[in-house]
Amino acid sequence: MTRDDMAAREGHLRHLAIAERGKLSALSGDHDRALELYRLALHQAREMGAPPPFARHYTDCILESLERQGRHADALALVEAACAELQAREAASALQRHDHAVLTLRRAILLLFLGRGDEAGRHLAEAIALARPARLALAEELVAWRSRALTLTEQTLTDALSRHGYYTVRRGRVRADLARTAVVPPARSRQEVR
Repeated sequence: MTRDDMAAREGHLRHLAIAERGKLSALSGDHDRALELYRLALHQAREMGAPPPFARHYTDCILESLERQGRHADALALVEAACAELQAREAASALQRHDHAVLTLRRAILLLFLGRGDEAGRHLAEAIALARPARLALAEELVAWRSRALTLTEQTLTDALSRHGYYTVRRGRVRADLARTAVVPPARSRQEVR
């Protein structure tokens, strides 16, 4: 491994460690701190030209903390921007199509939380179509519930999300060893984070 390769690896480990520290904050319920750390990790990853999966993962973590705080409208605005960006790409790879399907599903879920069921229904159908030939079991279940005119309460929806592994940040998937190595600035006040 060359010196440049080692430096790049260390740089990637730095932003990854910060994100892992953010996950620990999220799991303890401090989503403001988690958001601060995820955004820092995302900024560092972009600054060093990290491969796109890093940015995608950190964005998922940001969206999840916004959702967990009940900031569905804020999360929706980010998801809509990401969907528009993916839609603008003419020659999308299989991975980009899958990302678009998953983001479209997330968009539908956010719309359900916001009480915009008809809009959500259109995006659920779009997510299923984008995912083909793969399946999005969560999207299919939500479509089935809606077709049977079942009421989707916030709790019912949250339970379905957990059952389908919708959430990225889960105990057992966080690298606490890596999080401990993170060099992070002190927490900012809540007003600065938003």
